Amino acid sequence: MDTTREYSKPIVTLVFSSLFCAILFCSSGWAANKPVKIIFDTDMAEDVDDAGTLALLHALADNGEAEILACMVSSKNEWACPCLDAINTWYGRGDLPIGYQTGHKYGYLNEKDADRATPSRYVEAVARAFPHDLEKSSDAPEAAGLYRKILAAQPDSSVTIVTVGFLTNLKNLLDSRPDEYSTLDGEALVKQKVRQWVCMGGLFPNGKFPNGGGEYNLMWDTVASIRATNDWPTPVVFSGFNIGARIKTGARLRLTSEDNPARACYQHYNGLNNRESWDQSALLYAVRGPRDYWKLSEPGFCLMHNRVTHGYSEWIPSPKKGHRYLIEKMPPGQVAEIIEDLMVQPPRRDQLSPKPD
Repeated sequence: MDTTREYSKPIVTLVFSSLFCAILFCSSGWAANKPVKIIFDTDMAEDVDDAGTLALLHALADNGEAEILACMVSSKNEWACPCLDAINTWYGRGDLPIGYQTGHKYGYLNEKDADRATPSRYVEAVARAFPHDLEKSSDAPEAAGLYRKILAAQPDSSVTIVTVGFLTNLKNLLDSRPDEYSTLDGEALVKQKVRQWVCMGGLFPNGKFPNGGGEYNLMWDTVASIRATNDWPTPVVFSGFNIGARIKTGARLRLTSEDNPARACYQHYNGLNNRESWDQSALLYAVRGPRDYWKLSEPGFCLMHNRVTHGYSEWIPSPKKGHRYLIEKMPPGQVAEIIEDLMVQPPRRDQLSPKPD
C-alpha cells in the first residue's frame, strides 16, 4: 500500500481548509471587529424573506457590524426598487445606491417562461404607502455598472457580496468590460475587490429535490447561475435551502411600529406570520461568520448543470476548490430568535451621519 498517497489527501484538505477559514476570518471584519462591507443583491418581490433580510441588514449596520455599500435588485418588477428604497428610507439610509437588473425575462432566461413581471403580494402596496425617492425600478442605474462603480472605490479584498435571489447581476458583472470606473474587466475587478461571495442558493449535498427540480435561486436564469458559480474568482459560501427552511421568523414584526415598511411587507404577504428565513441565514453568516450558528463544509465545488427546462447544482468535494456550504449546528429555533431580535430592532437614525447636500 502507498502510505504517502493515503495520507496526502487528508493533509492537503486540512491545509486548504485552514487557509480558507483564515482568509475569510481575517478579511471579513470578524477578526478585527470592523464593519463588514456588504453589497446586498436581492430578488425582492415574490417572497418576503428578502424584506426581512433587509431589516436584518440595517439592524446590523446600526450596531456597527456591517457597512451597506449598495443594494441590487435581480427580479423584474417596477415596484421592487421603490419598495426596497422605502425600507432603506425608514432606517435612515434613503441615499443608499440601488441597482436594477437588465436583460432577462421574469428574472429568468428560460425560453418557456412568460415575459412578465415577477409577481408580488407586497412591493407595490408598500411602495405606495411609505416615503421614498425612487419612482420605479427602471429609473435605477443598471446593476452591473453600479457594481463596478462601488467596487472600484473600495480597498482591495474588502467587499462581501450577498445574493439572495437570481444571479443575473453577477453574470453581468463578470461579463462587464473596462469603463470609466476601472480599467479591469469584470472578472479581474471582482478578483481584486471582492473578498467573498455569500450565496443563498442550492441544495447540499444533493443538488435536486426528490421531484428532480433544482433550488429556486439557482435553477431560474440558469445561464447566469452557470456563469457565476462556475467562474467566480473568490471564495464562495452557500447557504442552502435546507438551512433557512428550518428557521422561521417574521411574526414578531407585529410588535413593531405600523410605520415600519418591513412589517407591512409581511402584513401583505402572509398576515404577519412566520416565514422561512432562507435569505436571513445567508446575510447573518456574511456579517458574523459561522460562530456557533453553523459549521462550514469541507472545500468543494458547486457545479451548475443546464437542462431543457431549468438548471440544478451538483456538489463535488475537492480540497483544491474554493466553495463551501453551511451545515446546521445551533438548533434552528435559537438561530431564529437571534435573527428576529435584529429584525424587530428599531432604527437608530440618530447615529447616522447627516445626509449630504
